[in-house]
Amino acid sequence: MSRYHDLFSTAPLKDFGLVEFAADDMASRRIIGNAIEEFASHEQPPLSARYDNSQQLLMLMSKLQRKLPVGDAESVRCRISCDSDNNAENDQHASDGWFPLSGLFGEVGGKSVSETILYRLFTTYLQPIVQLNGNVVGYEFLLRPMPEQMPFRPAELFDKARKIGQHSFLDRAARQSAIRMGASHLQEGVKRFINFLPSSLHRPSACLQGTFELMKEVGTDPGDYVFEVIETEPLDDPRLSDVFDVYRRQGARLALDDVGSGFATLNAVELLQPDYVKMDRRWISGCDKDPGKQRYIHNLLDRVSRFNGVVLAEGVEREAEWDYLRQAGVPLFQGYLFGRAMPVPSAVPAGVY
Repeated sequence: MSRYHDLFSTAPLKDFGLVEFAADDMASRRIIGNAIEEFASHEQPPLSARYDNSQQLLMLMSKLQRKLPVGDAESVRCRISCDSDNNAENDQHASDGWFPLSGLFGEVGGKSVSETILYRLFTTYLQPIVQLNGNVVGYEFLLRPMPEQMPFRPAELFDKARKIGQHSFLDRAARQSAIRMGASHLQEGVKRFINFLPSSLHRPSACLQGTFELMKEVGTDPGDYVFEVIETEPLDDPRLSDVFDVYRRQGARLALDDVGSGFATLNAVELLQPDYVKMDRRWISGCDKDPGKQRYIHNLLDRVSRFNGVVLAEGVEREAEWDYLRQAGVPLFQGYLFGRAMPVPSAVPAGVY
């Protein structure tokens, strides 16, 4: 059984499938025909191409976005089908799957989203995470534009990738970039906090296989990795527990990011019981003189202690905040007080958490 990609859902595009195009304009048909020439075969319908991996699909979309005028891309129709894996997400949709080709196009920083992912037009910055005495025990890996590129906001890139179904490809590329960066510049034992999008992992075991293979290939210990669930996506998806299980079976650890903001509520913390709980900076800023924030911090520490989790305070910018947080019992810290995100840190000693 096959299904069509639903452009209006959060489901990511798959790594293989059949792309079909429909265009009335002869010039558009010619451009599409030239773009799909290396993928097309005689067994497939006209103006269609089967892709076997994400690189092929990204290359095709990158070519079409460069070649087709904007108005033509809106009039060209497209649909993408792939084999169903027989779960609820992949039930056949009532529609016939066609949508404007422009729905698969996005641009950030003067480049198409497809091109940005395909050619890794981004780099990885690292921000230090410190313990009580100020020693660095880990880094959070953050996607940033290349220095020579037109600036863009990483959140905008991920948002546009999600809208056109390419967030799984971007999430994977960013994750792989972070793993390679850490292997090249960090000593064993230093924690590597890497963000991930739960919605990009439609089949956790299969989607993460390449991640674990890369960790092994570069010779790193899975126990040094902490994969962070970002707070911009709902955390009540039952598949998230499966994602946690897959990571943990490989020896990696999990974190909830920006707890106390967005979807990362205290209830989500208790439900998922992550190894690390990263407290959002809204509770950190001015916490040394705000009784309401202090009550929240103590409540969070109490709840997290029940499942032996570790609380990390994000966005620490003042010595007074750090002093209060240490006295309250928070063991890990991150923020401008300890260093901004930088391209490559110097080697640091092994951590203890």
